[in-house]
Amino acid sequence: MGWLRRILKIEDSEESADEELQEASIDIDMLPEWIDRKSNEGFEKVKPGISEQFSRLFDEKKNLSANLEALRDAELHNPNISEREKQLMEGNRSAYISQHKQFINFLNISEDLTCRETAQFCRNFEELISKLAKSTAKGHAVMKEFFADHASRINKTVKLMSDSVSRVQEILEDGNVGVEMIGDVQKSVAELRSKRKLLAELDEELAVLKKKLANSNFLKDKLLKGKEELKQSEGYSEFKTANDEREELWKRLKQAEVELSSLFSPLQRAMRKFERMLAEGSDLFNDYMDSPLSAIAKDEHLRILDMLARMRSALEEGSLELKDSDKAVQRAGDVTRERLSQLRDVCVSSKSSIKRIDDQMRNSRVLGELNDLQYKVEHTESQIKIIEDKIDKAQKTREKIDLVSLKVSVEEKIREAFGVEVTVTWQESGHSSTA
Repeated sequence: MGWLRRILKIEDSEESADEELQEASIDIDMLPEWIDRKSNEGFEKVKPGISEQFSRLFDEKKNLSANLEALRDAELHNPNISEREKQLMEGNRSAYISQHKQFINFLNISEDLTCRETAQFCRNFEELISKLAKSTAKGHAVMKEFFADHASRINKTVKLMSDSVSRVQEILEDGNVGVEMIGDVQKSVAELRSKRKLLAELDEELAVLKKKLANSNFLKDKLLKGKEELKQSEGYSEFKTANDEREELWKRLKQAEVELSSLFSPLQRAMRKFERMLAEGSDLFNDYMDSPLSAIAKDEHLRILDMLARMRSALEEGSLELKDSDKAVQRAGDVTRERLSQLRDVCVSSKSSIKRIDDQMRNSRVLGELNDLQYKVEHTESQIKIIEDKIDKAQKTREKIDLVSLKVSVEEKIREAFGVEVTVTWQESGHSSTA
């Protein structure tokens, strides 16, 4: 009839809610203890009946142990069975006893009963009895075959133990202790405390990360300022002048390369055919075909002109056959000593000057300092990106935590379970304790 009393109690409480509702302000760290105390207030009224049932339960626990020992020592009524049947019996008897012993070993509870402990014991017992039934199903069938009386006594004892636990649950329900409701409150409180702790950890982490970000941004600004100051120095001015000169030299070199390519590219087919006819000098000929710029730098006396003159004669005489030989003759005539000399001078002088400037720049203190500052700027920017990503992740996690809703939920569940208007509080910087 517990359900009826609960309904009647709810109706009564609705009529006199303003008169009976208590109020309390409780720090969240004290809340679990307060819930235990409140739940035990109702539990104390039914505790004698529960203690009686537990006493019966543990008496039956002793009986079960004795019955298991009796089964272990039991002799077969019919010893005239096959060896295989004896092995089957012994194996199943050993397992059957062991499984029940494990079940017994888990059945413990303190003498000073509390509501929480009693509810937990009942939940654990239901799981244990379910596992025992599944694990001993085969063994019980075998024991009934060989030791029917012993198996029956063991089964009856386990049933009496289960009845005692069922009676405990009935007493809790009839006494309107509200175990399930209290368990729900405890879960909600645990979640609120866990989220509050996580929020505090996130705030601490964000504070550290934001400080690191500020320091990194300050360092970046300092490094960039150092770069700008270095660029204003006399040493950097000299370095920049040399670097500008180097760029101009590279442009001249590239222009010479383009012009050389325009001279020798149209002669590629003719040069490849003529190269096969050469007894000597083919390496130089190949160099010009592969890279005119590199070849002319090595060709100090412009021997290529003599070789091109011989190729042109071979084309005119017909000893070197080539489609459009007239065009090849004309193109070979465009490659003059004056033109190649000018291009070689540009090539040699530009490469020499570039090498001199490169040596000068490699030994430049300014370049070393500038590269060092640039490396530090890039490294700092990388660290800033990592820190910003961590801040973003922490902030998104923080935004998902709704302490206000969790707190309201806990207060509502406490009011429903205990009839107390509780305000959950806590002391924490950056968060309102009664929000």
